[in-house]
Amino acid sequence: MRSALKFTALSLMALLPVACGPSGPSANAIGGIGAGANNGAGLGTSDILFAGILSADAINPNEVTVTWTDAVILPNLGGAITMRYQIYRGLDAETVLQASALVFTTEPGVTSFVDIGLPDNTTLYYRVVALDTDERFSLTTSVGNARTPAEYGPGSISYDSQILPLWSTPMPGAPATNCLSCHTLPGAGQLDLSTLQGVLAGIGTLQNPNSFVIPYQGEASWAEFLARMSALPTLFQHLPYLTAPEGLAAMEVPIKAWIAEGALAAPDSLPPVFEFADEELAGTYFGSFLDFDTVSVTFPHAIDPESLPFNGSVAGQLEYAVYAGVDSSSIYWDKPVALITVDLLQAAETTVSGTFDWTESDSLVVVIRPLDASGRGVPFDLATYDPETATAQELENFRLRMRNQASNEREMIINR
Repeated sequence: MRSALKFTALSLMALLPVACGPSGPSANAIGGIGAGANNGAGLGTSDILFAGILSADAINPNEVTVTWTDAVILPNLGGAITMRYQIYRGLDAETVLQASALVFTTEPGVTSFVDIGLPDNTTLYYRVVALDTDERFSLTTSVGNARTPAEYGPGSISYDSQILPLWSTPMPGAPATNCLSCHTLPGAGQLDLSTLQGVLAGIGTLQNPNSFVIPYQGEASWAEFLARMSALPTLFQHLPYLTAPEGLAAMEVPIKAWIAEGALAAPDSLPPVFEFADEELAGTYFGSFLDFDTVSVTFPHAIDPESLPFNGSVAGQLEYAVYAGVDSSSIYWDKPVALITVDLLQAAETTVSGTFDWTESDSLVVVIRPLDASGRGVPFDLATYDPETATAQELENFRLRMRNQASNEREMIINR
């Protein structure tokens, strides 16, 4: 995957490794870096036919795979097996063109490299130069880039340690009484707060729940929680809570955050993935212009079994961050152009669809990254977020909100 860096990241240069491990057959020691780099000790020549970098793909928060095709020497198109390659890395499209950006030189015949030890949530630019046995280098300036996702991190709320104890909170004015004093009777028609299954079933069953919990909807669930407490015939039993807001205030934040993260038994720490290898999904990842300034994208559901809610529905389970750019090297990663959530109708379909505005060009490159609900408890408003003027805290909240994104993505090329 490739991208563009718009926020200030010069301070990250100190975090980047001087050189990183190779990929595939280039199992060299890290110290095998060629001296001089491009425009250095060697001599540039147009006799080397080389297309340059083919792709740069983030494979996890700290590693990027860089690939390229064989270079050959004109006019006989030979020399591929003896050609070495220099990999350059920078934090912008200008820095990566400098000789000082060299991070690794491969053994002959190698066409891939894994850059390791990288900072997460960072856009990195790459360039590859071919080097023949006479130390002549190709005149290659094409640049690719990759965005490492944020470090994977589970949700913030554990049911057993942060939600279950709330039901034991003493009732205001009656310290010997709490929620569990009444709500420990299992079975249909009864609300059992003593177990997670009881909370999720509500006054129904797990197969046919009737609970205040609406998976992934913290605000709506809290409103339903209050409505049920205020309804007859249990209104009078709950009056001590309803007339002493401080008792409910202690419950509100953790309950809303827990439900926003999926109302799971334990926080989900594994990101979702696209199953691109599934033959049944062939032809389900595409986009088109609906009109002059509206783009539609369609893609298959990603999977994340660890966060599948108790009701089995994928509605609301995952969000899909849509990133776009005029071309591969200009995808804007600092803010998605759209954040698509699966609704009830799309949950029953094999694909997900969404739209966004685009007026910058007649063609664009799109990448879609699914993310789970682990970050939904973070206070963050994507609509008003501006990475250009964001404070350090807002940038951190964005990173936390968008964590647990998949990185097994594919580019989608859309033409008007």
